[in-house]
Amino acid sequence: MKTFSQLHISLRIRMYLQFVTSLTSSAIIPYISVYFSSLIGSTLTGVIVIIVILSGIVGALIGGYLADRIGRRKMMIIAEAGIGITYLFIAVFNSPWINLPYISAGLFMINLFFNGMFFPASTAMIHDLVLAEQRKFVFTAMYWLANLATALGTITGAFFFIDYHFYFFLLVGIVSLGSSLVTYLFIKESLMKNKFLRSDNKSKFTIWSNYLHVWKDRTFMIYLLSCFLIFSLESHLTNYIAIHLRDTMQDTNLFGILPVNGINMVGILHAENTILVVFCVGIVTWMMKKISDNKQYFIGMCLFVVSYCILTYISSPLWLIMMMLFISIGELMYVPINQSILADLVNENYRSSYLALNGLIGQGQMIVAGLAITISTQISALTMSLGLFSFGILGLLLMGYVVKKETNSKKQMNITQTV
Repeated sequence: MKTFSQLHISLRIRMYLQFVTSLTSSAIIPYISVYFSSLIGSTLTGVIVIIVILSGIVGALIGGYLADRIGRRKMMIIAEAGIGITYLFIAVFNSPWINLPYISAGLFMINLFFNGMFFPASTAMIHDLVLAEQRKFVFTAMYWLANLATALGTITGAFFFIDYHFYFFLLVGIVSLGSSLVTYLFIKESLMKNKFLRSDNKSKFTIWSNYLHVWKDRTFMIYLLSCFLIFSLESHLTNYIAIHLRDTMQDTNLFGILPVNGINMVGILHAENTILVVFCVGIVTWMMKKISDNKQYFIGMCLFVVSYCILTYISSPLWLIMMMLFISIGELMYVPINQSILADLVNENYRSSYLALNGLIGQGQMIVAGLAITISTQISALTMSLGLFSFGILGLLLMGYVVKKETNSKKQMNITQTV
């Protein structure tokens, strides 16, 4: 708690707000597709989901650009107000008195656009405010809070969302507006004024030239590719791996007590991962005290990659549970350090833009997960696992290059400062 109290007040408020907003939104987001498919059918729902994702991508790119121009705070206030207002309208159009799914779909497109705008500004503010020596603690704490909020929200939504969706939409709308108000009243701008004064000709400085600058940062783009190759493995759990287990795992009794099939097993693995992350973060942090960050980072990533690749092939419940244990430990080891590496790589003058591109990895993972399902129908399970393993190893090699280059850059900087 002493470390937490030493954090910047705006950072502490952001952590509280992130937990509350994640808790409420997690109660509805996983079940939106199921809800809409019951109203307008699976085919149209699939099309709407794609459009909504594209809307979020556009919002992230615009939000990242504007957050570097007008400031993080203003962008966050506008975005969260937009999120809150659209959720209130969604509640109205999905109330006990009226149900208009197509209008609701359009509102969700606007909602995800504002969500996309919010993410790079919010993440950039955290990176602005956290000191280098506080990064590991802050990013570990935020990862833990995000998992706890997701776990509690998902469980709540699983039991109550379908029957009480109107009240959930209403609640998320009110919470988002409340978060926007708290940001307006208590959070200070973290983008320094001199960051607005650039040497670029402002009349020519467009969103295109902004992202072109980021694109030319070779080390950062290799970092993004590496993260994409490694983290996309996780997206297969509810896609390819779920289908693989459905088709190959025989109905059995887990520990001789609980009857499970392949689909049940996916839910158990999800729950295991969340429980381990929430309750074991302190143990893993304590165990890693005497290991250097770089060694911890690569041990964690190796555990994650190898275990996930094995998970794509096996179907024994006990082995699946064991692999998820290693995956969870690997996550706890590498996630906070990965965020610190990201903080070192971004150019502070374009921080929101860098983080906007980094945030698009999630959308890329969803596309890869869909492609993997299609490809898996044409090749064997072993070939699929070896292919994913190759992608993971390539990602590790690329990340090794990035870390080595960043380490050398820091050494050179220290030598220059000493001289």
